[in-house]
Amino acid sequence: MATRTPLTRLLLTGTLLGGLLLTGCAPTQEPEVGSSMTPQPSASGWLPPSSPPGRPKPSLSPQVPPSAKDGQVISVSGRVERVELEGGCTVLRADNGTTYQLMGGDPNVVKPGATVLVKGRLRTDIMTICQMGPVLEVVTAQSS
Repeated sequence: MATRTPLTRLLLTGTLLGGLLLTGCAPTQEPEVGSSMTPQPSASGWLPPSSPPGRPKPSLSPQVPPSAKDGQVISVSGRVERVELEGGCTVLRADNGTTYQLMGGDPNVVKPGATVLVKGRLRTDIMTICQMGPVLEVVTAQSS
């Protein structure tokens, strides 16, 4: 019979213990056919808490005004800011409280600190690194 070195024994023992630990993490009950199983938070991931009845569920996506549709041109007034994130993002903090990520526009008008009126096209078909709000593609901008 071949003799095992201490390192080989250690590796085999570690592998067996690791397998036992993983087995201990598996669910202990199988759901019955026809029953529903509610996911629970686990060490492998996070599930957002459910909202109580009658309250809106939290959204992880940017909030677009309910009346606005993708590609629709809207008018928004507010203050332009530069957010130094991932190379910098230009945003419009609208007077109504919504933050839009601006795309395009005359840099002499759409500049940090300026109060502007922007006519722009909502773009929900693109994603950005900044994720500062819905993307508003500037059609026209003027100081207000």
